[in-house]
Amino acid sequence: MQPTDEVLEYYSGEEVMETYKVKRSWLYTTAKRHQIPVCHIAGRNYYSKKHVDAIFAPPSDIEGIIDWLSSQEVAERYGMNLNAVRTYAHNHKIPSKREHGRTYYSQSHFDELRRTDLVSDDRYCTSAEVAEKYGISKANVGVIVKKHQITKVKVGRNNLLVKEEFDKVMADRLAQFGSYRIL
Repeated sequence: MQPTDEVLEYYSGEEVMETYKVKRSWLYTTAKRHQIPVCHIAGRNYYSKKHVDAIFAPPSDIEGIIDWLSSQEVAERYGMNLNAVRTYAHNHKIPSKREHGRTYYSQSHFDELRRTDLVSDDRYCTSAEVAEKYGISKANVGVIVKKHQITKVKVGRNNLLVKEEFDKVMADRLAQFGSYRIL
């Protein structure tokens, strides 16, 4: 006896929309794009259960994620525009999901990459903060960091510097040269 490719189990369109939280138009478009077998009975569409589950089921790696942020929440929290959110999530392979036409991103993955814990940590400061504190340019800050091998951590577009290390170098410069400026 040969195995058959005949579809025996179906979801109604409403079941798919409710289960996978998709809009009707998304269901129709996706079913057509992926050639999901459809059965029309009494004016209603029924979709192959096996095919729908394969297309709409979330990847197993995101099932354990419980903290999700909408695109707008990510933009506000991390100071990004909506285009940057999508690009950043794509480039860094941040898990996302779509529900009712809205995209949500894993908060823990964004936090891990954007290092929000370090940004609010008093042991670190940005190059701009150091430049303002000592009255030097950001370029001079970069030279000092490189020359004295001050620990820095890249967070988004900013480098966070260890305050204690930078303050020690600047105290030594003041004692040696009587000025913070680079000569």
